[in-house]
Amino acid sequence: MTRGLIAYFRDCLAEDGGDRLITDLFAQSERGHVFFRADGEQAPGTYRWPIPEQEVQRLRHEQSAQRQERRLMAGLFVVSVAVDGEGSRRGYVRAPLLIAEATVSDEQSDQAAIAVDGFRYNSAVLDALAESTPWVAELDPEQVDEDTLTRILASMDSREYADNARGFPRPRNGGRPRCTPAGVAWLSARSPLQRSVLFELERLAGGEVPLSPPLRQLLGEPVPAPEQVRAAEPDTLPASLTHAQQQTLQNAASQTLSVINGPPGTGKTYTLSCLTVDRVMRGESVLIVCSNEHAADVVRGKLDGLFGEAGDLILRAGRGDHRKHLLERLDYWLSGEMALAPEPERPALLKRMDLATRAYRDLERRFRRDLRRAELAGARTGGLWAQLRRWWASRRLLAQPTLAQQWQQLQASVEAHQDLARHTLEAGANDNLATLLRQRRNQLSTLSRALRSRSGALRQDRFDKLDWSLLTSTFPVWVVSAHALSRSLPVNETVFDLVVMDEATQCNLPLALPALQRARRAVVVGDPKQLRHFSFLARDRQQALSIQHGVTGAPLDLDYRERSLLDYALDAVTSQEAVAFLDEHFRSHPALIRFSNAEFYSDRLKVLTRLDNRESDQPLRLETCPVTLKDTVNLAEVDLVMARLQGLVEACRDLPDDRCPQIGVVAMSRALATVLENRLLDRFELATLGRHNLRVGTPYAFQGEERDFMLVATGVYPGRSAAAWRYLERPDVFNVAVTRVRHRQWLFVGEGALDERPQGLLARYVATVARQNDIAVSASPAVEALRRELVGVLEGWGARCELDYVFAGQSLDLLVRHAGGALAIDVIGVGEAGEAWQWQRYRLLERAGLALFPVSALDWSHRRDAVLEQLQARLALSDAEPVSARPYHSLRWRLQVLEAPRLQQLLGDLEQVHGQVLHWLDQRFLPTELTYQRYQEGVERLQRAALAELEGACVLLEGIRELDEDIDADIDARLTACRAAVEALSRLGKELALLRQEDSGLQGALDDVLKLADRVSLYQR
Repeated sequence: MTRGLIAYFRDCLAEDGGDRLITDLFAQSERGHVFFRADGEQAPGTYRWPIPEQEVQRLRHEQSAQRQERRLMAGLFVVSVAVDGEGSRRGYVRAPLLIAEATVSDEQSDQAAIAVDGFRYNSAVLDALAESTPWVAELDPEQVDEDTLTRILASMDSREYADNARGFPRPRNGGRPRCTPAGVAWLSARSPLQRSVLFELERLAGGEVPLSPPLRQLLGEPVPAPEQVRAAEPDTLPASLTHAQQQTLQNAASQTLSVINGPPGTGKTYTLSCLTVDRVMRGESVLIVCSNEHAADVVRGKLDGLFGEAGDLILRAGRGDHRKHLLERLDYWLSGEMALAPEPERPALLKRMDLATRAYRDLERRFRRDLRRAELAGARTGGLWAQLRRWWASRRLLAQPTLAQQWQQLQASVEAHQDLARHTLEAGANDNLATLLRQRRNQLSTLSRALRSRSGALRQDRFDKLDWSLLTSTFPVWVVSAHALSRSLPVNETVFDLVVMDEATQCNLPLALPALQRARRAVVVGDPKQLRHFSFLARDRQQALSIQHGVTGAPLDLDYRERSLLDYALDAVTSQEAVAFLDEHFRSHPALIRFSNAEFYSDRLKVLTRLDNRESDQPLRLETCPVTLKDTVNLAEVDLVMARLQGLVEACRDLPDDRCPQIGVVAMSRALATVLENRLLDRFELATLGRHNLRVGTPYAFQGEERDFMLVATGVYPGRSAAAWRYLERPDVFNVAVTRVRHRQWLFVGEGALDERPQGLLARYVATVARQNDIAVSASPAVEALRRELVGVLEGWGARCELDYVFAGQSLDLLVRHAGGALAIDVIGVGEAGEAWQWQRYRLLERAGLALFPVSALDWSHRRDAVLEQLQARLALSDAEPVSARPYHSLRWRLQVLEAPRLQQLLGDLEQVHGQVLHWLDQRFLPTELTYQRYQEGVERLQRAALAELEGACVLLEGIRELDEDIDADIDARLTACRAAVEALSRLGKELALLRQEDSGLQGALDDVLKLADRVSLYQR
């Protein structure tokens, strides 16, 4: 039954878009015509038409030579009809009314014949005839009966029989459709899908090759456990992994079929890249199959980052430019220009790897042990025995380096280990290549010739002669799209050890079967909460195909239309351990992912993006718009979206291309997307679209992509159809639409629309994002005292400190921002509140890119100078912070504690314009010029005066307001002076940026700065 299932899914895929429309029988893509007579009295059914022997030989030869590019077709009743239209849409159809795939048969007689088992209507001909004969538009192309056929033929003029192309001239506009009673057999070009996937499915269904274990398991067959393979070794990878990611590595090694369930932004691509590295380091080969070429390029880029100098192990196959690069590499190797290492390097490196792994594991064990000792040393409860334990723990702890030193040593050891892992990968690649060139050079020559073959048959024959085990040891990683797979690799069983199917939610089952055929084990990656593939195949047609292939009793769901590869894989896995759930989110602002996390993922996601995004940033902007309808599109919404886009683009005009935010527009209906796309192309130049990677699309268009800013045009308004609301609030559609964004999202809704569905997904999403539900964590007095001491020291160094900062769903004791970076301090061993973070939490924060610095109370009390020296050195790892920025930090911290947003905003504006002026001053003048010194002196004087005014306002706010009734007026006066300083600096910065030769306002702007510096100084008290 397995072969029947493959045939069933093959036909589903073909009818869902695999067949190419045949509109012109005599186009360049159609060749080798053989004509015979046909008449209207023949009932469509099983036919055999005898043809001359020389034609048989010609057809067989051409079909054999190009069996992947072309297929033998047969047709009856050639119709010629003009198609009305304007411009490029005007044309004609000149093709058979009935078509079918044919074979050359010589079984029933001595004379060969064209054999056909059932015809169907040519949809292109029916569509053309519908303009003059509307009732044919209602016909089912698969249902052909004699009465209907006779009626169609009677509606057309008849032409005399012809047996060559000259007898079928192109129809003229305005004429009636004409039909020639001719039959024809010819070689028709396959569609791209037919040339790739469908051709291979035919081979699999026909029993030409044995089926692979993962393919059989996916289709419901029991399969034995995989042969003994080397277990995964996450510790040896050049990467840090979560527990779930480590599980994916173990599954890839031990399971015939396993699944990675990865919600949006959880690092699915990174995870599959890590398991690829692991398998390669165990001596295995990996095939990664993506849904499209763009996705394959993304995966290749992620692999390059992990493989480093060992990137030659990766083969990005399938596209013309990549094949060209591969051929260039093969030519370079075969030319003898590359020097071969005299001895293999990898064995010695593997020994070093083993020692390095033991070393960093030993450091990790010691660090975790001393974390526990630091907790014990700070405990304040228990009797005499507990006191003795604390004394012993303190003594042992003080005999070791500080916790911060140990953590830094551990990190250095891990980095060295990861560098060695990359070096080992590179050495393995070089050793394998040297072996191949010395022992099997002819195999590389055969591969080079096969890749240059234009004929599919010749390419397949050469592929069949290759020893693919040797080639996959040289190129153990192949990245390819599903459609390009057949052009790159043979369909033979188990060419690879492992195949990884990326974005399996968007992939239908038959599209994946040829890829699964090529490996011994398979990993399927996707998210069942996201959009599935799009299909137009009718359910009754699926039922008919299942009956035709005798698979109605198959042990799996045959719903090709609704079920994706991921759905079938989740049904086929044999144990729950074979499914890994990735639970760390690295993409969206916490407020934006919070709703999907709760609604679709049961709050299982740990959100690791808080450091770059603050709750006060208002990540969601709700834009309500009036309703001005044209058909079903709200033009007022379109105008508002375009205005917002224009503002975002204008705000980034002066930014370099690499710093421009990426912007997307999600439209929740096709009609709205079309209008927005037309407006977008009219409004912006192509260069602007490229700078921002700006595009408009429905949620289907954005699945698998992400943007810094997203504008979501919902297209809803009071009175909007129930169907539109149902589509918008489909869980998979809504989840994809709102999880494409990293930092900020604008949601456009017609006025009053949310009132119609207050409990719907859209209304609940808006309410959830708007609600601030972070809970402050209170620290014990002892912890508070230690942290305050640290804050005092750090602020003196110009750092910015935040207590109880919520990150990854937990509270950090102290977050330090310095020189554009961030450092998390873990306070340990201060009473019961001084518990060390769990080890997994250290690893989690490390993966999120957050530097860590553990401080034990014991170290702080006994080795404070050493701790401060290490802390200062740790902060200096980042680029040195400009001296001009340091006065802002302490003041910002005080204003944050006072909850004074107006003053915080003014301080931020002052810092920004001051930095801009200094930037343009450096661009326009040399520091040795008197002009530079004069300008700088004035700017610094004004900055100091403005900071003094803000600090004075801060002091007033920190005092007791009831004792002075004039405090508010005094504060306002200081703020007014500071605003004037900001405006003056801003004007000077603009004049410096422009630096016009004539009619310059530069001198006037400088005069304003100098005068204002003196005036603001008078306000100081």
